[in-house]
Amino acid sequence: MDTLLGEICARADIAHWIFFGMLLLAGLNVPLSEDIILLMGGAITSTCIPDHAPRMWIFLYLGCWFSAWEAYTIGRFLGPKLYDIRWFKHVINPERINRLHHYYEKFGILTFIAGRFIPGGVRNALFMSCGLGKMPFLRFIARDGFACLISTSTLFYIGYIAGENAQLLISAFKKYELFIILTMVVAVSSLLIWLRYRRANEGI
Repeated sequence: MDTLLGEICARADIAHWIFFGMLLLAGLNVPLSEDIILLMGGAITSTCIPDHAPRMWIFLYLGCWFSAWEAYTIGRFLGPKLYDIRWFKHVINPERINRLHHYYEKFGILTFIAGRFIPGGVRNALFMSCGLGKMPFLRFIARDGFACLISTSTLFYIGYIAGENAQLLISAFKKYELFIILTMVVAVSSLLIWLRYRRANEGI
C-alpha cells in the first residue's frame, strides 16, 4: 500500500493532466468511471499535493464539463444513427431517450443535477439525449455547468477527506475486516435473492 501510494505521489505533479485526459475519454464512452476519477483526484491531492488542491479541482471540473460537451456533440451530429452503433448501444436507446426527455420536461435542471450522480452510462445518455433533442448548446452548458459544479465539488471533497484519513480508514478496516466482509456478503446475497424472487414473480 505504501509502495503504491509512493509511486502515485511521485507523479502527482502531473496527476491533474492525467485525470483531465481520463475524463475526456469518459465523455467518448470509454468505460472509465467519472465518480472514481473524482474521488481519486481528491484523495491523491490531500495525500500528496495539498498545496495544489485548487489546480486539481479546476482540472477535474473542466474535464467533467468538457466531457459532457463531447457526449452532447456526438448526440447532436450523429442523431438517431447512434442507436445502430455498437459502441453506444449499451448506453443509449429510444426508450431511455424518451424517459430522459420526460424528466427534462418535468424536473428541468434537477435532471442534470441528479444525472451527474448516476453512473452506469446514464450520465452520458443524458448528455447525448440533449444533443439528439437539439437542446440549444448554450442552455445545455449553462445547466450542466451548474450541475457539474455540485457533483465535482462533492465527490472531490469526499475523496479529499478520505485521503486525509487514509491511514485511519485502513486501520479501521483491518480491525473490523471480518465483520465488513461478512456484512458485504450478506448484503450481496440478499440482493441476489431478491432479484431472483422478483424475476420469478414477473415470469408468473
